[in-house]
Amino acid sequence: MSVSRAIVLGIIQGATEFLPVSSSGNLVIYPAIFKWGTPTLSFVMALHMGTFFAVLIYYIKDVWKLILAFFNTFKKERTPEEQTYVRLFWMLFIALIPAGIVGVLFSDKIGDVFSKPHVVSIFLFITAGILILSSIDFRKKWDSIENINLKHALSVGFIQIAALFPGISRSGSTIAGGVLSGLNREDAARFSFLLSIPIIGGAGLLEIKSALNSSVSHVSHAALFWGFAASFVVGFLSIGFFFKIIRKTKFYYFAIYCIILGIAGLIFA
Repeated sequence: MSVSRAIVLGIIQGATEFLPVSSSGNLVIYPAIFKWGTPTLSFVMALHMGTFFAVLIYYIKDVWKLILAFFNTFKKERTPEEQTYVRLFWMLFIALIPAGIVGVLFSDKIGDVFSKPHVVSIFLFITAGILILSSIDFRKKWDSIENINLKHALSVGFIQIAALFPGISRSGSTIAGGVLSGLNREDAARFSFLLSIPIIGGAGLLEIKSALNSSVSHVSHAALFWGFAASFVVGFLSIGFFFKIIRKTKFYYFAIYCIILGIAGLIFA
């Protein structure tokens, strides 16, 4: 893969990781449409590491407070803020378990889907359905992240299993899981993005050796670096952009994009 193509794919990854349109699905469909060949899973994970560091830096204060929250769990007396982060820490931990178990047990089968653009296209239609469902305002009163509970965590955790497959948006499905369980949309997005840190980081660490091996990833170190850099920069900018549009835009607009991309994948890939 050339450096220019790696940069383009890095931009696609950064622009779509935090939008509910499945970055992995985009990384399968666009190369298939342009006849670039399907990127290897190790290269895709290298691009995901760019957005991992983007969200890690964006939420570095929250991450530090969550680290402290583990130790504050054992304190007898906690401030209201400490109590909030202790609760948030354990709800994130619970939400990690379902997809973590499935991801470890079936990683090979999930990886096989990356070579099947038509299957990914169908999964994009499923993402569209999830987004349309989560666009419905079916509650008058919404929960905030300060009172997040087991119901919210399990709803997000189990729906995240589907998001292991390219074409099913991780951010879209987990935000939808939060919204459908009663979280307001903005806090559901915050919970989803914080949850992405251990998910993407863990998966990236498992693939880092393969990604750095040019004979496995089929990408030179130069292309790998510039793809990673593009993913990081665009991803960092995309987080702030997402929170601006989430207050004004219904998710069904993203559903339309997923449907169009899915159709394009079925026709041209």
